Amino acid sequence: MLKIPQTSHEAFKKLMGIKSQPWEVEKRLWKKVEKYIPPLKLIPGIQMIWVGNSISMNACHKDSDIDLFIVTRKNRLWSVRILTTIYFQILWLRKTHKHHAGRFCLSFFVSKDALDFQDITIENDIYLYFWILYMKPIVDRDDTYEQFLKANTSWCDFDPYQDLLQNAQSRIEIQQKSHHFPKIFSQLWDIVESSLKYIFLPRTKKSFQQLWKPFGVIISDNMLKFHDRDRREEVRNKITSP
Repeated sequence: MLKIPQTSHEAFKKLMGIKSQPWEVEKRLWKKVEKYIPPLKLIPGIQMIWVGNSISMNACHKDSDIDLFIVTRKNRLWSVRILTTIYFQILWLRKTHKHHAGRFCLSFFVSKDALDFQDITIENDIYLYFWILYMKPIVDRDDTYEQFLKANTSWCDFDPYQDLLQNAQSRIEIQQKSHHFPKIFSQLWDIVESSLKYIFLPRTKKSFQQLWKPFGVIISDNMLKFHDRDRREEVRNKITSP
């Protein structure tokens, strides 16, 4: 089981530029989070929305974006992804290759039946470990945040950093039970989900091929991860090298 000593945490904070308190750039981005994230709870199938990476770590710079990690109900991955993308596209707040500062990065979607990340870890995955600990949940349905943490204790020990978990929990603004829709609605939404997957999965795989299959990108039935610059090996090697 992965256990990260305090010395490695200090090295991680120094490497990532983590500050003890948010500065002006983080405060500005958090105002956008507080304004634009709550309406997403209306999208059917969303179970949890986390804010992560530089903003959650207080490690932003003037060109930083806002990374979102979204958990969906089972068989709702594609519909949630497409509707979330449309929402931010309409607002002109979706990150693109040309425009990214202060915009929302929609690069990580997972269905609730894939909460255990052990299968996507690398050896001594320091970055993923602290990525989880520093993430700030904003929307949490059916105690998904708690279930996520519990699922990942299969490969790592969070006990030494309970202060980070408590800080993350303090950020939850919307905590509620999932809506129970009539069966006919669920059946119709199954058709929507299947149709969107049929349309967009081939396009997504084609883009993946055109990028020469970058390490860190995952396209599966229960996970869509589009970070084409995965820094986990780089961060681990810098922290653990003599």
